[in-house]
Amino acid sequence: MVLLRRVLVLAAFASCAAGSAAAAGPSVAGLPAGWSHAQINVVGPNGRPHTFIYDRGRVTAVYGSALTLREPDGSVVTIQVGAAAVIRINGRAGTFAEIERGYFVQTLGVDGRPARRVQATAPPLARTANRLRAVRNR
Repeated sequence: MVLLRRVLVLAAFASCAAGSAAAAGPSVAGLPAGWSHAQINVVGPNGRPHTFIYDRGRVTAVYGSALTLREPDGSVVTIQVGAAAVIRINGRAGTFAEIERGYFVQTLGVDGRPARRVQATAPPLARTANRLRAVRNR
């Protein structure tokens, strides 16, 4: 029953992702609970196939234009992030340079290219430190 529910959720997820490809490109919608990686094959409105690659985990390192993540299943992956990637931190527009070790992130890459979208959430203590820094810099 749980497997069937996960398959149905993935089918709905893939359907939403395929629909968004016709608009401004795919967005990073949440992966289902407990999932750390998904590859979804879709056919765009022009008939060309694409593979959306989603990864989720805690940042263990940030360097250059890459993030190293420890995914919930324990695997460690390095995700290249494109220079023009859309970065969201705690729901707001951000920059790659603002992502720090310990943040939780979810990335979206298409067709094996660097991630084009990154959603990051600072752990509670980092959020407090960031607020204090912002107040000091005013």
